[in-house]
Amino acid sequence: MLRGILTLRCPGCRRGQLFSGLITMPERCPVCGLYFEREHGYFVGAMAISYALAVGSVAVLFFGLLWLTHWPLEWVLLVSGAAFLPLAPLCFRYARALWIYMDRRMDPDDPKDRR
Repeated sequence: MLRGILTLRCPGCRRGQLFSGLITMPERCPVCGLYFEREHGYFVGAMAISYALAVGSVAVLFFGLLWLTHWPLEWVLLVSGAAFLPLAPLCFRYARALWIYMDRRMDPDDPKDRR
């Protein structure tokens, strides 16, 4: 399961890709046909995971930069925030992967998933 999350693969077959672009998800798995979004607003919970990943990443960047440079806090915060921006799509992608795997683990078979 961890390998599927890290490689951003379908939770059903672990062969199909979750994303077809940088942040674009297809409606269903191209290999097994599993629907990724079970209902409208399905990925709202992934926003909390994305927030936690973002805060953790900025904190690591902030304290690492503070330790290395000894700049004033305002500059460290500004630079660490700017350095995080390229990582934002990764937080989005992995938050959705974690959410869909967690949800499929708790409620694996929904009859609407494969049509």
